[in-house]
Amino acid sequence: MLTVKFEGLEAVKRTLEKLPQEMRDKAIRPAINKVAEKARAEINRAITQEFAVKASEVRNAVEIRKARGDKLEAVISIFGSSRKIGRSLNMIHFLAAVQAAGQAFKVRGKKLTKADRAALQQQLGFLIKKGGGIKKIEGAFLGNKGRTVFIREGKGRLPIKPLQVIGFSQMFNSKRISNRVIQKINDDLPIEVDRAIKMLIGKGLL
Repeated sequence: MLTVKFEGLEAVKRTLEKLPQEMRDKAIRPAINKVAEKARAEINRAITQEFAVKASEVRNAVEIRKARGDKLEAVISIFGSSRKIGRSLNMIHFLAAVQAAGQAFKVRGKKLTKADRAALQQQLGFLIKKGGGIKKIEGAFLGNKGRTVFIREGKGRLPIKPLQVIGFSQMFNSKRISNRVIQKINDDLPIEVDRAIKMLIGKGLL
C-alpha cells in the first residue's frame, strides 16, 4: 500500500498558507488525486519494464482510493494478482516456452537460442525477469486445461500443488521499483499543486 499525501514542499506550503482553508483544500485535493493516477501509471511502467508480465494484469492489480472531503490523502493498493487475492502469481504468468520433441512451439517475450532449447529438454520454460534467460523448474507441468502450472509435492503422482512465484505487490516492494515510484510522487506533487492553484485563479475562485 502506498499513500499519497501533502507534506513537505515548503515553498508551495507558503503559497497555500495565504489562501482560505476551503480554497487550500480545493487546490490540494485534485493535485493529490492527479499524482496518485500518475503513480499508478509509473507502477505499471516500472513493473512491466523489470518483469515479464502484461501491463493489463498489473493495471488490474492496482487500485486507488482518492482523496475526498476533508481527507487529503490518496491510497494506492497493489495486490498480488489482478484478481486481488493472495500475494503471489502462478508460474503460468511467466510461461515463455514449451519444449516437446525438440521443438519449441510456444514462445512469449523472448527468442529462444540454441542454448535455451538445449536447457529445456522437454520441460516448461519460464521468463520471470526481462533480459534474463529461460529457466526450467524440474517437475513443473501444465494442468487445469493449460491454465495453471503445478508441481508434485512428493515422489508419487499425487498430491500436487500450484507453483507460485512473487506477485505484483512483492515486485513493487523491490527497492528499484518502489524508490522510482516514490521519487515520481515527490517530483510531481508540487507541480500538480501549482497547476491546481493556477486553475482556481483562472476560474476566478482565488
